Amino acid sequence: MPGDQQRTLSCDINAICITKEALVANRRKSSFAISLNGTWKFNWASWPQMRPENFYKPDYDVSKWDNIAVPSNWGLKGYGTPDYSNFTYIFKKDFPRVMSTPPVSYTTYEQRDPVGSYRRDFEIPANWNGRRIFVTFDGVDAGFFLWVNGQKVGYSVNSRNAAEFDLTKYVHPGKNMIAVEVYRFTTGSYMEDQDMWKLSGIYRNVTLWSSPQEHIRDFFIKTDLDKEYKNAVVKVATKVKNFGTETIPARQLKAVLYDGNKEVKGASATVNIPSLAPGQEVKLSTSFDVKKPEKWTAETPKLYTTVLTLKEGSEVKETISSRTGFRKIEIKGRLFLVNGVPIKLKGVNRHENWPDDGHAITEDQMVKDILLIKQANCNHVRTCHYSDDPRWYELCDEYGIYLVAEANLESHGSWDEFNEDPRVKAALIDRNVANVENFKNHPSVIIWSLGNECGSGGSNFRAILKAIRDIDPTRPTHYQGFGIGKNNPADIDSEMYTGVGDLEKHAKDSTLTKPFYLCEYAHAMFNSMGAVAIYNDLFDKYPSLLGGAIWEWQDQGIYNDRDPNHHITAYGGGFGDVPNDRYFIHKGVVFSDRTLKPHYPELKHAYQWITITEKDRQKKEFTVKNRYQFTNLDSLTAKWLLSENGKTIASGPLKVGSIAPGQDKVIKVPYSVNPKPGAEYFLRISFDLSDNQLWAKKGFEVAEQQFELGTPEAAPTQDLGAALTLQDDQNNIKIKGAGFSVVFDKKPGTFSQMQRGGQQLLKDNGGPMLHLWRAPHRKDDMWAYPDWEKNGLNHMRWNADKVTVKQVKDNVIKIDAQLTGNGRNNFVVHQHVIYTVNGNGVIKSDNDIKFSDQNVVLARLGVRLFLNKDLNEFNYLGRGPMENYADRKRGSDVGNFASTVMAQMTGYEKPMECGNHEDVRWAKVTGASGSGIEVRELETNHLQVSALPYSDEQMQPVEYKIDLPTPDATVLCVSKKTLGVGSYGCGPRPLPQFVVHSKDTNFSYEIDLLSK
Repeated sequence: MPGDQQRTLSCDINAICITKEALVANRRKSSFAISLNGTWKFNWASWPQMRPENFYKPDYDVSKWDNIAVPSNWGLKGYGTPDYSNFTYIFKKDFPRVMSTPPVSYTTYEQRDPVGSYRRDFEIPANWNGRRIFVTFDGVDAGFFLWVNGQKVGYSVNSRNAAEFDLTKYVHPGKNMIAVEVYRFTTGSYMEDQDMWKLSGIYRNVTLWSSPQEHIRDFFIKTDLDKEYKNAVVKVATKVKNFGTETIPARQLKAVLYDGNKEVKGASATVNIPSLAPGQEVKLSTSFDVKKPEKWTAETPKLYTTVLTLKEGSEVKETISSRTGFRKIEIKGRLFLVNGVPIKLKGVNRHENWPDDGHAITEDQMVKDILLIKQANCNHVRTCHYSDDPRWYELCDEYGIYLVAEANLESHGSWDEFNEDPRVKAALIDRNVANVENFKNHPSVIIWSLGNECGSGGSNFRAILKAIRDIDPTRPTHYQGFGIGKNNPADIDSEMYTGVGDLEKHAKDSTLTKPFYLCEYAHAMFNSMGAVAIYNDLFDKYPSLLGGAIWEWQDQGIYNDRDPNHHITAYGGGFGDVPNDRYFIHKGVVFSDRTLKPHYPELKHAYQWITITEKDRQKKEFTVKNRYQFTNLDSLTAKWLLSENGKTIASGPLKVGSIAPGQDKVIKVPYSVNPKPGAEYFLRISFDLSDNQLWAKKGFEVAEQQFELGTPEAAPTQDLGAALTLQDDQNNIKIKGAGFSVVFDKKPGTFSQMQRGGQQLLKDNGGPMLHLWRAPHRKDDMWAYPDWEKNGLNHMRWNADKVTVKQVKDNVIKIDAQLTGNGRNNFVVHQHVIYTVNGNGVIKSDNDIKFSDQNVVLARLGVRLFLNKDLNEFNYLGRGPMENYADRKRGSDVGNFASTVMAQMTGYEKPMECGNHEDVRWAKVTGASGSGIEVRELETNHLQVSALPYSDEQMQPVEYKIDLPTPDATVLCVSKKTLGVGSYGCGPRPLPQFVVHSKDTNFSYEIDLLSK
């Protein structure tokens, strides 16, 4: 199953060129490399029997075939059907076969094993005559046969590691023809069951390249540091092979270290190459010392270049280069050390997926990812669950990312079935060997991961461990399936989606002896990723916790434009694919197009490497803790900002000085406050980059913390306004004041009309009604939603049992209403509400709530109003500007924010409740004229508020946001509490402190009818 007639596995060859090109270290800029990317002729067949069998023959006419871009996935070019499944095989499971008959409903019933046939011509440069000619396919999904000039060259089955073939005997000078036959499924597909879109085709670069007959086939450049981590030794191991037909005389191999374009003094070594017979290969080793090199870390990604030159006398036969970073990895007890310093991994799992290109991602897209990842304070990426494009590892070397480099191996749908199966042992090992051999020279790779979700491992996975360690004993190993503790043969203990309670237990467990790593946590599906800050509190608190990687970096949606009038970012089933796992593919910190989700600022704050706490408010003293491992805070610029009711009133620079990694310091902030009655003050301390970095420009903010400066002094008592008139009849209570009026409907027990300045502010009968549920967050609310349905929270029938009204002053009227809400299965809510209306158009609402069942989980505890749709501007003092929830709000400062109501709709492709804002002091919803409604907290009991153009009832049944109806109201929700988001899509429910239960309670708020 590993494939046949391929070049022996080796490192990713970076350049075969002259020294000047070697220092650039870009394989595609080499004089001896030609890209075969571009336009190929293409034919697609739904079954292998329907493929053009003889298409590889030179006389076969393909002129009428379609053109297709390489690299690309053919499903995104309109051929066949993209499929999304988490772990269910989309073909009939019948190992090792993939052509067995699946259920009729399956897409693969009609498209059994589609085949893509590719052809193009290419030319061999004249100066390549007499040299070896190779072709490298960086990625072809899933398996392919290769022909050149009508002759079969070989076959490859590993879709995510480079497949290299020696074409020398198949090519001739001038024009040549290459043909590739790609199969959607192979036996290897049982080991490529990753949680992602199943997309096929030649989706990575195709490169033609040349070497001399005697060729440096492989090399491994290792760096080691002395006990003081100051001086270094570079160890170079190479494999030199004579690919020719004649004996080659003895030669020399020289290794030289460069810093930029300059040789590092004394950093070179030469080793003799013996005479090699045809086909003979020799292993050679050499080393040299380097005094005080700059070290490579994710914070300080200093790179040198090692240039290997094969020479005969003074004549250079071949030059190859590789970037080199000086770093040393060690595990001491439960500590994971880089260059002698314990580190933390704060990262993300990253799939290779873009909505318009599928898996055929570009370098620009990789750079976009790495910039956003670094700017979110991440220092780590797990390459889930396969080897990435080779360029990704180079970028991580350059920008500074610690990689858990995972092999292309997941057999989730065959859980534990391959642990002992001798038929697949060689293939399991081969996929890991390919991963290690390809990327062993990258300093960014600090851990080898054997794969994902194949089961508990067994003897086959222990054989993988041995193979990895035989190649590279310098890096630790990881496989979550082994479990933790004494029976884990890997070097790191690992789990996924562990709750915070169990995580802390693991941290303190004296029987555990290895660093503990969460390879997946805080599942970020749609509106979720709760408690990520609490996880990171534990990472920072316990040295035994190495850290973790969020699942996952981006939503894995892909665009479906097959109906030009119905553009969607598809999830499972979006192309009519069966079987599918529907919404489960949208679960990122950012959206599919890398637009930021509300999760992003939360992650950035949770991951920030500076902790700021208040020490003494009277003295204006704060403690700054430097959690960077290799960066002194004197390389950053600190500043402070003072706000009053969300508006900046003062700011200035902050002298912090030197704070070494891991150290803290008490600083004094020179702010002053002259408090005004009713005003609230916040101090914000932040740190910015002092200089441009590769990943962000000078002035980019890397850390911040906001502090509430005490409870505001009470505002002066307001005059209650002019006199009110009261009209009370059998059905309605009508109140009129100066420039406003309200009508209270006695049957439902709420306001049916609110007018200000002649404008109707409510939709008909849109006054406040108790609201206890939400359009469920998929899938994170589905633990609670069955009880919402069972108890009828989304089908409450409200009636007013008793309504009285009293004019207590000429400018104050009180409406006293007792309401009963009936759900299902005897679930009953009693609400006693008193509305106090004054002459200024202010309505105070005091609510006392009693439940028949005290243990039902609620989505929220508050009220909902349906406002005139023309009230489409939202302005508030609370946490923002993006949505936030009880367990996802640390990255959202309190401020005065404004947007349109439509902009409050977070762009989840599946509509659901969204747009909540925690700790709201006041919120205004107004129209173009300025008329509208303001809701306010009372006695600093902060509110949770959202203003959306759709109700929960409108959002819940809609599959894609494009299908939402035209808005007919602005829906204002005002809550005492909201349910946290948690990460139950694949992980824990919200923590107990973020869960809302149907306990008897009371709450109050004010409504102010705003004039123009």
